[in-house]
Amino acid sequence: MRDKLRVGVVGCGAQAQLAYIPALKANPNVELAALCDSDVRKVNQLCQMHGVTRHFADFDGLKEADDIDAVLITTPNHLHAPMTLAALHTGKDVLCEMPLGLNAAEVEQMVETARREGRSLMPCLAARLRPDVQTIRRFIDGGELGALYYAKTGWLQGRESWSLPGWRGQRLRAGGGAFMSLGTALLDAALYLLSGYRPVSVVAAAHHRDPRAEVEDTAFAMIRFEPELFLTVEVGWSVLQEKDFTYLNLMGNGGAALLNPVQIHKEMHGHLVNVTPQISAKGIQRAANQALVKVWVESLLHGSTPIVTAEDGLVISKLADAFYQSQKTRCEVRPG
Repeated sequence: MRDKLRVGVVGCGAQAQLAYIPALKANPNVELAALCDSDVRKVNQLCQMHGVTRHFADFDGLKEADDIDAVLITTPNHLHAPMTLAALHTGKDVLCEMPLGLNAAEVEQMVETARREGRSLMPCLAARLRPDVQTIRRFIDGGELGALYYAKTGWLQGRESWSLPGWRGQRLRAGGGAFMSLGTALLDAALYLLSGYRPVSVVAAAHHRDPRAEVEDTAFAMIRFEPELFLTVEVGWSVLQEKDFTYLNLMGNGGAALLNPVQIHKEMHGHLVNVTPQISAKGIQRAANQALVKVWVESLLHGSTPIVTAEDGLVISKLADAFYQSQKTRCEVRPG
């Protein structure tokens, strides 16, 4: 049994620098073996900053390295699938940023390749591992909110400029619009908390503020679940507001739970009672990132069953496909 997992990070953008590299370094069972990025100056600086002795400007070199056990892929969306497939074929286990692929067909190919090669593929679904989300899940599992019947979630970002000249306006690099980039992230926690319910259809709408953009900048969806429950999703990165905000609200016939910040109320003896436990608002996302890395590493080193699976990522991808089909046809669409 190996004592440490030798990990290479592919793609050293903001998410890797702020979230994943610190989480990998904080895990005593990880050896941060190499960094890979096409920006040679950046990757050199990061190696010096984090004491990493090897770097690659080309992914081909890293994936062929025999002394690297696993890779974390945090490249632009359209590179997730091809890089994951290449890594799996060369015997590497993979932790991949969401969305796993640009569509469900790509993700199914990734899942099948991992199975065929006998390797592990895990999506970066860290939101479900947040301490506040875990707390709400315990209330749901304990039946303290009763039967859930409605949930809503959103991530609305204020407009950064009056145009979209960058990656967000380009389908190839964005790999989809606001729903693909923001909506799939929201579905991480939402689907985890609604795990007792099965999504069966999607009704979607989208808005292009800039007609030159190939992708939507605002998106809305209503997802119907069985047994009877509805989830609404709203996302956007060009909303005319001063502050960004995210939320996740769940309504049950015995209580309700709100996220950001956590508030839990339930009906007790005919009265509405605040039963919110004390949870520190500091370091929630950092704790989730560290928990994700811990789950991944322990599953590879010790064979433990992870709380996050590639199939979870596939469900989200099927819902994204249904969203874009519904938006195009203006009809209700069944996922998968």
